[in-house]
Amino acid sequence: MSFFKVGIGLLAVFAASGFCAALAEDNSLEYNRVTATDLKWSPLPSMPKGTQSVVLHGNPGKPGLYTVRLKVPANSKMPVHSHPDERVRVIISGTYYSALGDKVDASKLLSFPPGTFSHVPPKVWQFAETRDEEVIFEITGIGPTGIDYLNAEDDPRKQK
Repeated sequence: MSFFKVGIGLLAVFAASGFCAALAEDNSLEYNRVTATDLKWSPLPSMPKGTQSVVLHGNPGKPGLYTVRLKVPANSKMPVHSHPDERVRVIISGTYYSALGDKVDASKLLSFPPGTFSHVPPKVWQFAETRDEEVIFEITGIGPTGIDYLNAEDDPRKQK
């Protein structure tokens, strides 16, 4: 069967199901478009000092899909921590170093250069760092999200 016939067949299925009609009638569909000039960075107290974030989509504190962008300063250390939600991460700029485990072990750190995609399972202990450059990355997950530190004294929100 040719590609053309398969495509026509799929179009017929969508049309029969009312999919095309529903799209044509729904004028509320719009892009959630965020450009670099729209970004309004805010401090992120749950991460190392100087880390900033911006919400690109959704609300990370509520149920549902969210995407955030993080900007982590050079020479930052992220002690052993976990997140309640499954998430994916894409490195935009800089090289991020991260590993799984409940003890910081620099020999286990993997480099995540720009363009790297990674999947982070929920409730898994991990640690990370940046080195001689700022790192910017995006995280997408299903909220609500958060961060839990294995050792309470490592939590930047509790430090003065």
